[in-house]
Amino acid sequence: MDMNACQKIVTDYLTETPISVRRRLINLIDVYNNGDDDIRASAIDAIAAERAAYWTTSTNSAARTVDLPLALNGGVSIATALEQAFPAWCADRREAALETIVPLNSKAAIALSGAYARFGIWRDEEELEMRALPDCRKAVA
Repeated sequence: MDMNACQKIVTDYLTETPISVRRRLINLIDVYNNGDDDIRASAIDAIAAERAAYWTTSTNSAARTVDLPLALNGGVSIATALEQAFPAWCADRREAALETIVPLNSKAAIALSGAYARFGIWRDEEELEMRALPDCRKAVA
């Protein structure tokens, strides 16, 4: 995908509607090949309520991170969701877990950018929104 196509999708975030965000959700399920009914339902509820909505790059084999969107789509803050998923004894994994969170709308991208900032990491919303695109994703090692 060329950068013009990527820019168009980023621009679409400025005019997002519940329908366009739901379409992005459906596309993400294909991108990451990890359709989960509970996460999909929670994302649709968040979209309908015009809250921040999230997906994940994780699969069921990564139990701690695959459930993050359930809490996030329910309105739990990213910081609280990370603390619940990664208690003090494994708090060193919280930062890496941020890499699995995919924002579905601009509210989510803004919140995720703020979560990175709490770790002293700069990730702007545009970069985070690119996680929704198969050819524009930042490779995670």
